[in-house]
Amino acid sequence: MKQRAHIHMYGDVDGVGFRFLVKQKAQSLRLKGYCMQNEKNDIVIEIEGDTKSLDEFIEYIQKGVSPLSKDNAFEIEIFNNLKGYTTMESDII
Repeated sequence: MKQRAHIHMYGDVDGVGFRFLVKQKAQSLRLKGYCMQNEKNDIVIEIEGDTKSLDEFIEYIQKGVSPLSKDNAFEIEIFNNLKGYTTMESDII
């Protein structure tokens, strides 16, 4: 089964390597979507793929992505409908 997650990260997520690490982890799990910084300097992740890989990715987010990030929080929404992403994109690399 495949699912999609929309993740909104806020707090200490700017300038700590967060987007790079998120993209790297997502690619290692063969997940597709994007990771971008919005106008409020929050990070928005839209990602989809196999449920097992998505669960592992979410666990990674929950544990804390970057050791340089001191204080952050997140909101996660899970959807059963996919958007058909074909790559994992980021606005930094």
